[in-house]
Amino acid sequence: MARFLRDKRVSNITLDEAALGELYDVFQQRSNALRNLPIDENKIGVVHAVIRFDGKGYRVFSCDELLAYFRGSSAVERITVSFQTPLAVNSNNMEGSFIELRLERDDPTLCVLTVSSDNADWVDASFQALDESLSKVKNPHAWSRSHWFGLLIQLSGVFLGFVVSLWAAAIITPKVPMENAFLIVFLFVLLLVSNIWGYLHHLISTTVTGYFPNIEFVPTRKNRYRWLMQTVIGGIVVAVVIYLLNRVFLFVGNELAKLFTEGP
Repeated sequence: MARFLRDKRVSNITLDEAALGELYDVFQQRSNALRNLPIDENKIGVVHAVIRFDGKGYRVFSCDELLAYFRGSSAVERITVSFQTPLAVNSNNMEGSFIELRLERDDPTLCVLTVSSDNADWVDASFQALDESLSKVKNPHAWSRSHWFGLLIQLSGVFLGFVVSLWAAAIITPKVPMENAFLIVFLFVLLLVSNIWGYLHHLISTTVTGYFPNIEFVPTRKNRYRWLMQTVIGGIVVAVVIYLLNRVFLFVGNELAKLFTEGP
């Protein structure tokens, strides 16, 4: 096994075409740097990459090929860039020199940068060069997976549940001629909303994480206006939901009014 190894978890990265090309160039530079070092192994290493998108995967051996697939994809799922000497290939990375950068859109635990060799200076220099390149494309998406944001979603849900219950009680109560009608309707709707919220909380958290992923691939220009469209569509959905809730509350109130006025 190679004597020196450095690795780290990679998080909160947004990769566009330029950033991906720069990372691939760093791999090529570190491959060239290894040739001049006094390491007793076959040092004619190979830089290659695997890109998976739209349910298909491709292995490429040049930056141009990688960028061509990246540019033409609609939803990139995974990119792995690797450098291996023949000794590393033959020993499944147990010996020799290698670098691997793995970026997974859907599984943050698999996003790792690993560098290993028998030459400590080459390991440190390679790790630092790639770490600096990755630091240039950091995104601020960490908040979407924080415990504080989870708490904020929970508190927002509790508050909205309380407001919706008051709203429903205010609409339905005038149509229900019974003692303590407001309190009864309020508690009933609050109980109903509380049970629904358990499912909505998971859905909201998953949706937010999907919009603000740990690793974000931005391969095409069509993504430029995605946030504007999402905001417009979100506003329309909220308006429609409010209208429908209002109609539902009025319908329930009218039906209860008929029940109490007409009797069994």
